[in-house]
Amino acid sequence: MPNFSCRVVLDLDMPGLPAGRLTVLALYGDPGVGTALESALAGRRETELVVDLGGLDRLSPDAAEILHRFAAAGAARDRRLRLAGCSADTAAVLARARPAGSAGPELHSTVPAALAAAVIRAARSGTGAAPGAALRPSALRLRHRLLGQAGVARAQGILVERYGLRDLRTADTLLRGVARTHRLPRAVLAASLAGTPAPAPSGPGAPEYGRHAPPAVGFLGPPGDRPPTRTAFLDALRDAVCAVTRARMADVQLVDRADNSLWLTSSCGCPAAFVRFFAVIDAGTTACGAVARGRERVVVDDVVTAACFDEDARAVLLAAHSRSLQSTPIPGADGRPQGVFSTHHTRPGHAYSAAELDALDRIAREAGAWLDWHRATTLRGALDDLHRRARSA
Repeated sequence: MPNFSCRVVLDLDMPGLPAGRLTVLALYGDPGVGTALESALAGRRETELVVDLGGLDRLSPDAAEILHRFAAAGAARDRRLRLAGCSADTAAVLARARPAGSAGPELHSTVPAALAAAVIRAARSGTGAAPGAALRPSALRLRHRLLGQAGVARAQGILVERYGLRDLRTADTLLRGVARTHRLPRAVLAASLAGTPAPAPSGPGAPEYGRHAPPAVGFLGPPGDRPPTRTAFLDALRDAVCAVTRARMADVQLVDRADNSLWLTSSCGCPAAFVRFFAVIDAGTTACGAVARGRERVVVDDVVTAACFDEDARAVLLAAHSRSLQSTPIPGADGRPQGVFSTHHTRPGHAYSAAELDALDRIAREAGAWLDWHRATTLRGALDDLHRRARSA
């Protein structure tokens, strides 16, 4: 019998959707003729459904027909079925199984893309208009909450399938324990596991990087017995750029490569409304977003007239007394920015000296090298530990 499992990743009220509810399911293994899949879907007819197919070994023609029938039945009641994580083979099976004249389920390359479609539909709430700029932070936070939970669920399924663990609860306990040992967010470890190929049955899960010394970082001072956590490092980075530019207000944001959004990870001198608004943003509405896209520093002489802000972002900045600012990219090993740090000043036209800009560039390079080292050391070391613990569980 094929090894198949289905996990409810999230089930929550979402006003604005015709069903008033959004459910995310993650599928793992091989659904075979689809009997178990049909049973899993049977209780989800009165909800807007996102199904993550990324954990499937394959999709059979029988299972594809079941998905098409479910999509057609839902469409008749204005319930959408969105399929995410479709491989080329899965998409081909779905295409061959689609009944003539049927649109079939919506296909999305990733869970975030499917969630974005659901969020936008909820935001329209029957008005026919796309969500305004003021809604974007909330929409992005919801997408990332769902994405994080979907990623954890996928990692749990991988552990069960890969190592023959007893159940998803055992996998979650293992995931939490390793994340705690290595001082990592569980969602970060889960995403790394999902993006790492399965190790050889008798080989290590990942190279050991823990013995490599961290790169020199001038603003950290002498190295201690134990490297700082990422949170402590980012706070030190924030304080260093404040010292260079004589700023009392600064923030550090890291790029989420899943959708190129920016997450606020450290700040000082920023009002609560600023922190809430910029907690997570897309790359199209701010100077820091322009930096993440263009890979070069942006200096804003006057927030009032700068074209790189939409009106919502501009209002939040002015309310925080930010009239001029600079945003500098933190380079990654692949050449793309992995983050941005910004310093803010209360007067327009703040001038940065050549020495200050050179110092900011040096700090950015050191921060990028340290973050690359931390990712390789901590994440790969954690995956190695996870592999060892899972094999002995």
